[in-house]
Amino acid sequence: MNFNLNFKPDENYYKEAYAEIISSFKLKKYEPIFATIMVLLGIGLYFFDTNKILGLFPFVFSCIGIYEFYKFYFEKKKWLKDRLDSRIAGQLLAIEFNETTIKHNGPFSKGELDWDGLKDIIKTKKGVLLKPENGISIYLPDRLFEDKKQIDFIISKKKKNST
Repeated sequence: MNFNLNFKPDENYYKEAYAEIISSFKLKKYEPIFATIMVLLGIGLYFFDTNKILGLFPFVFSCIGIYEFYKFYFEKKKWLKDRLDSRIAGQLLAIEFNETTIKHNGPFSKGELDWDGLKDIIKTKKGVLLKPENGISIYLPDRLFEDKKQIDFIISKKKKNST
């Protein structure tokens, strides 16, 4: 099967991409829960330590929790800002899929990736996430595809790739 996808990444695309990429990480989505537990543990230890034996431990636990909250919420803002400030935002990107390769063409680069170069292909709630060996992620929203057969074609490459 051969088909092309063309799109311009904008703020909505990047917001959706971030949410879908984060949902693919096993532990990342639990960071707010971990942060809440650390803050509550710190507060609990402070109030239940009537003899003040624990010293700074309650404060340390609360600080770790506050830091995790900060990191979780401001990491997204930084990630979005970096993408929106880049010169690629708003530029036309073209991706061509065929039986053996994925070709991309953008304003600053052209390239080709064999299906074997993908570490993982993940179907998310709103799209498809391609994870090459180099650690970056390529998010393709469902709305870019003309029909479900195109999505199924990409997903089928995961089965062939992982065997």
